[in-house]
Amino acid sequence: MGGVQFSTLYVAQELDRTRLQPLVICPEEGDLTRACREAGVDVKVIPHPRLLSTSVRVGRNRRLPNPFAWAWNAAATMRAEKRLRSFLRESRPDVLVTKGLSSHFIGGLAARRLKIPCVWHVQDLISERNFGIYRRIFATAAKRLPLRVIVDGAAIKNQLPRALASRIRVVHNGVDTDVFRPELDGSLVRRELGIAHDQVVIGHAARITPWKGQHYLIEAFARIANEHRQAVLLIAGSPVFDHDGYERRLRKMADEFGLTDRVKFAGYRRDLPYVLAAMDIFAYTSIEKDTSPLALLSAMAAGLPIIAFDIEGVRELIDDEATLLTVPVANVDVLARTLGSLISDVQLRRCLAEAARRVAVAKFGLQRYILEIESELVAACSQDIATPDAERRQEVNSKAPATNASTVSAVGS
Repeated sequence: MGGVQFSTLYVAQELDRTRLQPLVICPEEGDLTRACREAGVDVKVIPHPRLLSTSVRVGRNRRLPNPFAWAWNAAATMRAEKRLRSFLRESRPDVLVTKGLSSHFIGGLAARRLKIPCVWHVQDLISERNFGIYRRIFATAAKRLPLRVIVDGAAIKNQLPRALASRIRVVHNGVDTDVFRPELDGSLVRRELGIAHDQVVIGHAARITPWKGQHYLIEAFARIANEHRQAVLLIAGSPVFDHDGYERRLRKMADEFGLTDRVKFAGYRRDLPYVLAAMDIFAYTSIEKDTSPLALLSAMAAGLPIIAFDIEGVRELIDDEATLLTVPVANVDVLARTLGSLISDVQLRRCLAEAARRVAVAKFGLQRYILEIESELVAACSQDIATPDAERRQEVNSKAPATNASTVSAVGS
């Protein structure tokens, strides 16, 4: 599970069931389906063909379009849309929410054909590669398929056509500040990973992929490792898609720097609150894309002092150096010096930690997030769309008791 899957779970389990009844639709069984069932949320698995990467890697940093993948994905999308449409025709939700790039197309097409109100919940910036073709396709679909669009950052809104501004709402992510809190004891995680109680843990939690910037963090840590021998680096997360090679590269870096015993790879963890509790400093090193990142917000709620690359998604949430420290993107020298300062200055760490926790509670709590999402879904359920199905739905709703909950189907990738 990544940020999109966690936000899906948070919304599904926290919705006011007197107003909105959730049903989560997934393409396969996994952590999300299990977590939903454990939370008492209905789940439906509708398999669809796996989509291929629309570009191929040439060298380390260059990618070229893959025409075969485009054709395959178009056909796979239509097959998946047909399966989803068949299910939606029977279940008749009052609103369909899509989460994840492929789901916006699959769910949006199915909802349009069935005249079901559709809300896109967009939580990833659209790639500008290949002369912006991805963004242009996405923008064209956004004009036609969703009734409303929720985005978790202004940068995503700015990628969409200005003509859609009235249908777009920015809703920053939220975290449960009772689950992620400073009082948790991370000692068991430390013991499991072979970290002594008096060592200073620099932590990072994210999927293992190049744009999360873990290689910059390892290099920066290597530059201060001799000076700060009580420090260790803890990297939590696992690779996705085609990035197993990147994880091997990170482990090789640690070996080459002579830090095999001091760079801890924890893998994917289901106990993230306790993993964060095992850390003393949180390093957020994404170099692009991230908007309203849950890992950052979770670290803030956990009361950790944070150092972050100065990307737009971070500045949108926090523009105060008293809350977290920012360094220029990909600047290993400044990152290393700032990490060294935090390791040495316990008082600075304490001040940053307290400020981060205050901001998380005041601005990024889960209940605020859920209420904003709910308001968009209720608006979509009641919004007039001039179709026979809409008129039928309004007639049924006008005769139903006011306490009846609308059915919300969330399609996730």
